[in-house]
Amino acid sequence: MATFAKYMTEWDSLLVTVAANTAELGYLEEYRAQLAAAQQGAREASIKQATLKAQVQQATRDLEEFLRQGRDAATRLRNGIRVRYGLKDEKLVEFRMKPRRRPQKAREQPPEPDPSETK
Repeated sequence: MATFAKYMTEWDSLLVTVAANTAELGYLEEYRAQLAAAQQGAREASIKQATLKAQVQQATRDLEEFLRQGRDAATRLRNGIRVRYGLKDEKLVEFRMKPRRRPQKAREQPPEPDPSETK
């Protein structure tokens, strides 16, 4: 597939050459005009594409910055909630935070009988 620059170079050369030979190629004026219009449209579309690409990149940087600010604010807010209620208060569950709890002792379960012993 040809690149944009290759097309533009090729079309520029073709348009200049056809214009230099207008006396002999006058009957191709309609096609020359179509090519010139297509070339201009392609250039404008390429500029628009570059502009939109830059806008997408900027929007991505903006989004990343807002997410960073949001994470920072959420952390500060959670820390403030912990200061208010403490680290162990069950009220933390309401804010989707885990309170610190005492470790639960593992319940001792009776050993399962060995299947080879049961007959």
